Amino acid sequence: MSALILTSVLGIILLYLGFAKNKSLLAPVAIAGLLLILFLSIQDWGLGSKYFHDMMVIDNFSIAFNISMIIITILILLFGIDYYKRMELHVAEQYALMVFALTGAFLMTSFSNLIMLFLGIEILSIPLYILAGGKKSSYRSNEASFKYFMLGSFATAIFLFGIALLYGASATFYLPEIKTYIASCNGNVPPMVMVGLLFILIGVAFKVAVAPFHFWSPDVYEGAPTLVTVFMATVVKTAGFAAFYRLLGMGLLPLPEALEKTLWVMTGLSLLIGNLAALRQTNFKRLLAYSAIVHSGFMMLAMLSQHSHSASVLLYYTFVYSLATVPLFIIFILMKRSANGLEELSIFRGLFKDKPWLAVMITILLMSLAGIPPTSGFLAKYQVFVLSISRGYLSISIFAILMAVIGVYYYFYVLREVFTERVDERFPIIITKLNAVLIFVCSIAVLLMGIFVGNLEI
Repeated sequence: MSALILTSVLGIILLYLGFAKNKSLLAPVAIAGLLLILFLSIQDWGLGSKYFHDMMVIDNFSIAFNISMIIITILILLFGIDYYKRMELHVAEQYALMVFALTGAFLMTSFSNLIMLFLGIEILSIPLYILAGGKKSSYRSNEASFKYFMLGSFATAIFLFGIALLYGASATFYLPEIKTYIASCNGNVPPMVMVGLLFILIGVAFKVAVAPFHFWSPDVYEGAPTLVTVFMATVVKTAGFAAFYRLLGMGLLPLPEALEKTLWVMTGLSLLIGNLAALRQTNFKRLLAYSAIVHSGFMMLAMLSQHSHSASVLLYYTFVYSLATVPLFIIFILMKRSANGLEELSIFRGLFKDKPWLAVMITILLMSLAGIPPTSGFLAKYQVFVLSISRGYLSISIFAILMAVIGVYYYFYVLREVFTERVDERFPIIITKLNAVLIFVCSIAVLLMGIFVGNLEI
């Protein structure tokens, strides 16, 4: 609980630092604060505290996901030191809004009451609506913010309507009591409850960009400032799946058969639509947006294969996915600057000749996202497939394996550009020492976590 309070306070401190008009203070204060929050979170391991009449449960599950999100946020803010050098106004607000969004993410990992889940989603989402429109002079950024706000508002309304219907039938917002109520129906779940559960699942599915509720994702990823896109693709996705898993495991499983089949269909659609759309992309940010939808399908596969190891597999998958995504976006921004603002895949052409070590790093990162050994991305997918097959979901597992093979193509399309010689001239690729260290450390970590890894039981 102290970590949650300190995160809120840190956001306020960063806002007040904006009055100092000294951007150099923001990143050190934010990172120091997050390191302290990380220490406090580790201190809570194994205690199992409950707060606000059991509306919040700080257990090992929530702490593990919180630690994962804090580490990724620190990496993003370290890159932000270079990213925000080119920004004169409202830098403090950008840092503060990310920290406030992280506060909402903490609530989403530790709720045991639907009202607390709603608060977490809104505290996470509202800063993101603003951050997505951070480039006020950019029409794409304004469009991304508007689309995200409008579609997010509709998703929230659907989610709240589902909570209202479920409360009307069960007379409780607490997940354990809802689970008891659903079990007491003996398979004869009232239609009102079925609709309520469906609306709740749709609201959460929207946040993690699961098909067919993914349409906002490519446009928002492309239009938002790149640092915000990184935050959404990593921290927000991790928080969303932690909340989704907690919602199902603590309150809704076993789901009525119709709703369970609906979630499996959504899993298959995410894998299929994300892959087919990614094959046609020439914009790198949109490519990673559709790639993220595919990864959402794999995460859904782990989540729905309810097992004692499901939470550990989901944590490992979200962390190694985030660890590969952050440096990929850093490299993308460096190449974008070198290509005078272009975002097409062609900006990577000739990278091996110009910066061989950087080409090696991006190869490791893309191999991890594609799930090629010996990277951690391969081990994450392997664990998901073993889990789903062990639970008897053979057909969807085979389909997911086929989709993973198809996904290799568009990642290697980027690599083809990296190792192709460039004909035209471009600006030199300028990499700060800090960014070089971040890219190197993350890439090596992605590689080593695929070789030396142990399951963290949560």
